[in-house]
Amino acid sequence: MEKTLSRNRKLALTGALSALVVVLGLPPMHLGMIPLGPNASITIMHIPVLLAVMLMSLYKKKTNKPDISALISGVTVGAVFGIFSLILAAMMPTGALDPLFINPGVSVLPRMLLGIVVWILWYLLNLIPHMPKTVSAVIAGFVSTLFHTFLVIGALYIFSAARIMQAMGGKGYIALMTLLLPNALLEASAAAVVCAAVIGSVTVASGKKSKLSEESGE
Repeated sequence: MEKTLSRNRKLALTGALSALVVVLGLPPMHLGMIPLGPNASITIMHIPVLLAVMLMSLYKKKTNKPDISALISGVTVGAVFGIFSLILAAMMPTGALDPLFINPGVSVLPRMLLGIVVWILWYLLNLIPHMPKTVSAVIAGFVSTLFHTFLVIGALYIFSAARIMQAMGGKGYIALMTLLLPNALLEASAAAVVCAAVIGSVTVASGKKSKLSEESGE
């Protein structure tokens, strides 16, 4: 019964975070895009992928073994993110590069790989003795968000090199990443703050619940 309840909670969490990705990206509001000025904005649409891995791992028993369910959840939410991006690019393109995201290798694959990247980072960080969950969340959220940018831009150059070079005025991968680095750092910082806030809140709430259970003798 307890195993079934845990499985149902994991499925519900994965479904809720997948739905959050869609809500953040729905036009015309695009809540997942935070404008910073007339020509700049940062996205937080990828954050549910990070939280899928981090929150899912809180359900497992304390062990050093990798939590495969957290990996599956992260990859699943990442796939939803990618597929939704593909649909938006095909049906409601808003920028010059949007048609390139019709290719699943550009829109879906990097987002699924993001789930794997954050899973590896989160697992390794939690192997460090006495490392607070909030600190792990900051590091994993920041680094994996930068990886997400590298993966997406890299996929654009791999699958649509000629078109991306033309659209970017002949700039190569390194030159474009240098140009995008300030924006990428802002996105990574936003992800770090949100992940730390969510994981910190959940950890504190779980600690209080465990303490109450001990005091009541449960």
